[in-house]
Amino acid sequence: MECRSISETFLRANAALCVLAPAICGLCGAHRRSIHFKPGPASPEEDDVRDRAPLPRRWYRAAYARLLRHSGSLAGVAGGFPWHGARGSLVACPHAATRAAHFDALAGEFVAAVATVSRGHPPLKMEVTSLRSLTQVCDVLGVSAQRRKSVRLNVCPQVTQHHVWRGALEAVLGDLQADMASLDSPSPGIKMAEQIASACNGFLSDTATSSSPSWMRPTPFKKPAEPTAPAKKWQEVLDMFTDLARSLEMEDRLTGHVQKVEAMKEGLYQIRDVVIERDIAFKEARRQDCLVQRKLSKSLGHSSRCLYTLLLFYLYGSVRDMEVHVGKCISGEGGRNVTVHAAEFLIDGDESTIRSGIKQLSRALQIFRFVWEAANTDCHAANHNGKDVVGKKKNEDAKGVLELQGHLWSFGVEEKTLTYRGDVFHMHQIQLP
Repeated sequence: MECRSISETFLRANAALCVLAPAICGLCGAHRRSIHFKPGPASPEEDDVRDRAPLPRRWYRAAYARLLRHSGSLAGVAGGFPWHGARGSLVACPHAATRAAHFDALAGEFVAAVATVSRGHPPLKMEVTSLRSLTQVCDVLGVSAQRRKSVRLNVCPQVTQHHVWRGALEAVLGDLQADMASLDSPSPGIKMAEQIASACNGFLSDTATSSSPSWMRPTPFKKPAEPTAPAKKWQEVLDMFTDLARSLEMEDRLTGHVQKVEAMKEGLYQIRDVVIERDIAFKEARRQDCLVQRKLSKSLGHSSRCLYTLLLFYLYGSVRDMEVHVGKCISGEGGRNVTVHAAEFLIDGDESTIRSGIKQLSRALQIFRFVWEAANTDCHAANHNGKDVVGKKKNEDAKGVLELQGHLWSFGVEEKTLTYRGDVFHMHQIQLP
């Protein structure tokens, strides 16, 4: 019965999750009233929300009480911020993860219903989006197919460097090992996965160089008298990641980690024949480094989850996907200006939880800004003396203005506006109408 109730709430929340953007636009000042929304056919879900009769007063009281119960039961487990704060606790307790997802969906429906009552019409729809690829980010921003090529050409040279590649692999393994360690009574598959991850970390540590990061090791100053061990290939890491994914394929609690392992296999397959050579000249090492970067830049497509994982590590030093409520307002001639609203619903409203929520939202907003700037920067490649030279110039034809806002909702908080790293964050209180 409880599972059926949760499923019904999710279905209802997907139809009614039209939160924030217009209502928020009204909260942010009179200048928001001039925004023109992008026209388009209404979806069946939007029609259902628009035609549905107002919810009875008792629904608000019941939903509010349930949100309070979820908040109280999750505060000790997830540290007040279930999706990013104590990930291991949620992995170890599937019921807590279910309650966290239920709280998120119900809070979205409740806020949307309150906004409808206060404004007299349904607000613009916002969707729960898990940012897992550049394609999803571009879909939110409305980046055209032509400009998406510029995004990939701008991103690839930055994120395919050796230290970024190795760091992303180590972060994927580190997150996996941390969550496997939090599980009670691990299965034989998890025990095998722990051994594989440990061996893989040893290989990655052996590829690091103290002088300068490179796919190849430069020649040591003094060569050893005895012959060195046979050179290693990245094929070994590919094999270990393949075995790692196979060992965890039945572990539902670690599905997200398995997806990251599968994503990195895409890039490992492209460089599987590259040798980690110790006895190689510095110039040759640099040449091989450029060849590997060129191969990855060519093979990792725009929708590649491997490329997006590298971008996450490049920007934040972590590889966890971000799940947020996202909506946008379109304005300006031809709909060139975009205002992106990202929202989170917090379990607890204390200062540390709010600060953590702002940091997480800031990461999502930074992804949007980074991709927007990459989409509006022209890249062209020229061949000079047999070398690829990548030139960049700012697009002279203005592509509009991007405005980013973050919104956090919780209980018993003060309505206020904060600024963090140049972005505006609005704190709202979840309360009965």
